[in-house]
Amino acid sequence: MFRRTARPPYHAAPASGSKSPSRPAILFRVFLPILLILLASVSGALLAYGTHDVWAEYSHGIDFIMLVRRLEWPIAALALIMCLALIALVIAGKRRAWWLLGLGPVLGLFLHHLYRDPYRGLAILDNPAFVSAAVAAQIADDDYVVGLTFADQAYAYPLNRLYLAPVIFQTDQTRSMMLIWSAYANRASAWYITRDLRAGDIEIVSMPANALLLYNTKLGQFVDGVSATTRKGEKPAGFSSPISTSKMPWSQWRRLHPQTRVLVFDHKLLKQIRSRPLYPSLPMPKTAGKRPDEPRVLVLATSRPAALPMDQLTRPVMNIRAGGVPIVLFRDPRSGHFAAFERQIERDLIPLFEQKVDASRPLAACLVDRDTATSWSSDGRALDGDYAKTGKRLKPVPLEEDLYWGVMKFWMPQLELLDPAALK
Repeated sequence: MFRRTARPPYHAAPASGSKSPSRPAILFRVFLPILLILLASVSGALLAYGTHDVWAEYSHGIDFIMLVRRLEWPIAALALIMCLALIALVIAGKRRAWWLLGLGPVLGLFLHHLYRDPYRGLAILDNPAFVSAAVAAQIADDDYVVGLTFADQAYAYPLNRLYLAPVIFQTDQTRSMMLIWSAYANRASAWYITRDLRAGDIEIVSMPANALLLYNTKLGQFVDGVSATTRKGEKPAGFSSPISTSKMPWSQWRRLHPQTRVLVFDHKLLKQIRSRPLYPSLPMPKTAGKRPDEPRVLVLATSRPAALPMDQLTRPVMNIRAGGVPIVLFRDPRSGHFAAFERQIERDLIPLFEQKVDASRPLAACLVDRDTATSWSSDGRALDGDYAKTGKRLKPVPLEEDLYWGVMKFWMPQLELLDPAALK
């Protein structure tokens, strides 16, 4: 009564006149979802891990980090387009819905980039609040601070706060300043900046080779926090002149600067962080040596920067030349830390300095020059003679102590290590 018809085979022969698809076309249709998932996953992996500091260990790793950050938005766009293309295939019924499971890892990589990247949690403060030393809380006497003087006012930045907010912008009525703290390099770099350099244009990328890497999103320019230069060794746009910084315990800075102002920064992790210097524990390029923290050096910020091993600086006063500049380097009797000034008093007068011991003013006069027998204070002021009447001051040379030679030499290839024994 009913006539059963034969079911055509799955791979029925094509109708007369039709053209069968080629083998490459069949392969493309089969592997298209896999290709879309693969491209989306690679793009997501670049976003999540492409700027990780571990890349600095490899050749051209830092250049790779900067390239990934520079192409961040095109990479993100590629990942989204691949995801949308796969979703469109499923909606159109050309692929099964279970192919969408392949987008799970891509979603996880995006979430890691947005919420689990440790450097995205670091803050850039713009004109933060400060309090007087008398009411500063949560600072122990042996906690270290970065101290500097800006607009004739002393400021203290506790290390535990700089670990969470390593970039700080400050502005007074006439000038602006930027402080950069590279925690694993124990390096504080402060600069006068122009008004067109704004906190909103700066982004923290990573810490390759133990240096804080910043990105000026407005100009597309990278700046490392150790040398405070671009990758080509040039001064970044908006940077004017350096500001001398000091690292010392809070009790010592407060004694030297009773009117200092202290950074206020509330954070839930603040109580868990101790204000102590860190060692360069992040990956370094193999050219930096096995122990980038040895030797500890003092770096003089001359036109050609020079470094001196800290363990060999035993003399109280040293007359040296660094970067072609005649310098007097000495220990400040008030703080026990080093200070440096240019020795050129006049155009044709470059005297040698000696230690000054004056029982009547032991902390005021600490230097005397051999040529004019003038006494000089630890802040470079002439204390007697004609130079005192004219208010003569020595030009200070910015310096920083307790830096790590391997890290500094990598980021500042022109840095020269001087032998103090040869300077006698």
